[in-house]
Amino acid sequence: MKALLLGAGASKAYADSKSGLRMPLARDFLQTFGESSLAAERWVLTGAILTYARDNLHIAVEDFYESHINIEALHSQVETKLLSALDRAQADRDAWIEAMALHSTYVQLIFVFAALINLIQNGPVSKAHKKLAATLTPEDVVITFNWDTLMDRALAECTKWTLDQGYGFEPHLIYRNGWEKPSKCTENFGKSTVLKLHGSSNWITSYPIIDPDTKKLSLMQTASPNRVSIYECTLDPYSTYDGRYMPGYERYSYGYYPPNLPDDPGKSARKGHVFARVLLRTPWIPRGLGSDNGLVSSPLIIPPVQHKTYALFGTLFTDLWERAEAALRAADEIALIGYSFPQTDVQSMDLFKKAFSGRSSIPHITVCNPDPTRALEILANECGVPAARVRVLSKASGYFTEDFDCRQLWQ
Repeated sequence: MKALLLGAGASKAYADSKSGLRMPLARDFLQTFGESSLAAERWVLTGAILTYARDNLHIAVEDFYESHINIEALHSQVETKLLSALDRAQADRDAWIEAMALHSTYVQLIFVFAALINLIQNGPVSKAHKKLAATLTPEDVVITFNWDTLMDRALAECTKWTLDQGYGFEPHLIYRNGWEKPSKCTENFGKSTVLKLHGSSNWITSYPIIDPDTKKLSLMQTASPNRVSIYECTLDPYSTYDGRYMPGYERYSYGYYPPNLPDDPGKSARKGHVFARVLLRTPWIPRGLGSDNGLVSSPLIIPPVQHKTYALFGTLFTDLWERAEAALRAADEIALIGYSFPQTDVQSMDLFKKAFSGRSSIPHITVCNPDPTRALEILANECGVPAARVRVLSKASGYFTEDFDCRQLWQ
């Protein structure tokens, strides 16, 4: 079997977005967001992010999107300050107030990440990813650290892959112009599995909150944190926060607000307390087209931070990472497209080290990357892969684009 690993560089191949933009990397994320329609969209919440940048980084609001801040570094800084404030919040009221403000920034960054990805992937199915899907068999596994659904849509169009069973876990519900249970039809099994180790822009969970008792991040839902629902498509406005449904999105993509969850009442307030929600209604923020029934939801993505919040979602990601490790250990061939082992992603390096330490043979590996230096160093120095077992496809041999011959990836 083959294992295909996709990094952020693979998503750069998509050139048909209705937005006219390409998927950003960490270093140009903010500039790309500033160029998008989201920056001027009144329903897109960025106030806490801009305030944080002004007060902590001394960057004026009007300069923020041109500041060239690495979004991974920014989100990691916010997370570190948030966790520190929560540690102090048990005995320090000021720290509790600080934590609440940082929590707003942290959550807004998650929504902004998902919103920009959904906006850019909104268009025809990716030609490059369709070519890639055509090289895979039902036994092959796709491992990706990307949140976009470019590969998912390509597999769904070119093969029998479905999101009902194709992500390596069974979703609780799927939104197809209304919530429905996933299909259990056996023909859905055995098709190329897509393991999304940092979540996905079309995975949905409940809104993240700070638990007032434990002073830790938690989910609003009463169900197990493992429970995940998935968005596929809609024709009609769905129920979401303040009814703020945004039309005009293709399959596997939605606007800033995902649909609310229909069958979970949410956590109750402690005895003697109540939950209150205040919605500021101003003349310049229009009312939404949908209803606001159900539990307020959130995109399920793991932010690009140093201390990733996998445990917030129970054993979901533990299971996915174990499946990825098993695939890397069993694969006869492995191809890496646009992945360079980011410095903040220590767990991905450990994934490869553990997988290769358990192998009895060395697979054929293809690295497709305009700058393969770091990937080659990790494979050689950390995984013990001899240079003779690695092929490099860089700009000279035709990097991954819609014109790329994907058959080059495999022996």
